[in-house]
Amino acid sequence: MKEKLLAFVALALMATAAAAQPEFPMNATWKDSAKLYIRALKEGALVVRLQSRSLAIARLRDAGDAAAANNIMVTQREENLKIVSAFRKSFNFCNVYFIYADSTDAWLLGKHEGYFLNDGLEITPSITLKESFSLLAEEGNPHQPVAYDETRPNQETSERGYLNNAIVIYDPRLKLLKEPFPYYAQEPFPQNLAASNWSVKVQSLNKKLVSFYEKSTR
Repeated sequence: MKEKLLAFVALALMATAAAAQPEFPMNATWKDSAKLYIRALKEGALVVRLQSRSLAIARLRDAGDAAAANNIMVTQREENLKIVSAFRKSFNFCNVYFIYADSTDAWLLGKHEGYFLNDGLEITPSITLKESFSLLAEEGNPHQPVAYDETRPNQETSERGYLNNAIVIYDPRLKLLKEPFPYYAQEPFPQNLAASNWSVKVQSLNKKLVSFYEKSTR
């Protein structure tokens, strides 16, 4: 019974994601598809997924280590606020929204309200996703994509490379996009060896998206 339920949920997520895809011409090459994605994103939205570390925090609290739990919570909140601030100041390619990783299923199912965050990281029911198309962005490593597992909606994965992680972009099925779509951005060398600078990452992403859009609409 459990297996059937999981299979049903997986099919529902796939069907919803498929409905959110741009209409690709038959036998379209990936280069053509990438152009459709960038045009759709320009009129759509970028949903930025933030980590809450809720599982790690809950486990530490259950183990009686409230100090460690609070430290993780404060550190993650500070990081998330930096991300939100960077996007508000340096990103204007399209509208942008923020969600916690715990709400990924809601986005995959095409829900347009009830889980989006305000700039203070509070879930705000009045914030609604007005656009019909959106892609998801988060901190990650473009060389170490993490596949979404429908059976673990609250999974927390940490895959770090030798350099600072980039901002990476996923399609509506949570598959990492690829070139020529500008699917990631990070600080240039040697800045990427130092502390993560979200302003530089977001500026780079915005510049890449604008450039590819202009090339795709000529």
